[in-house]
Amino acid sequence: MAEGSSFSGRARVVSMTRILAFSGGPLDAESWPARNLHTDTAKATEAGLAAPIASGVQCEGDVIRLMLDLFGDAWFRHGRMQVKYPRPVLAGMTIQAHARVTAHRPGENGTLVELEVRCEADDGTLVAVGTASCIE
Repeated sequence: MAEGSSFSGRARVVSMTRILAFSGGPLDAESWPARNLHTDTAKATEAGLAAPIASGVQCEGDVIRLMLDLFGDAWFRHGRMQVKYPRPVLAGMTIQAHARVTAHRPGENGTLVELEVRCEADDGTLVAVGTASCIE
């Protein structure tokens, strides 16, 4: 992976069904889904949001999937990532993970690859941004 190389993951639609499965609590709970800003319009409005939003970790999962595509099992042993979520993801949005190699250098235990990572909505809005690294 040369410095400056760019990679993209698969685009996917974030469905309300997936949001509920992720943030609704245990599926066998009597009061499923749990009422929170991810699953309930009233709770989201209470929090100042226009609608329920996906958990940021759901977007992070798309970035991790891309890292696994790039590094395979090495990601589990040597992968590191730090991200923040500048904009919410609403049900129905399409998101896609992207990465760009910022450094590629030999180290004691292998080659260290550093990347800028991001997850974008289909309109170009950044919904997750950060950095990742892995030893190949």
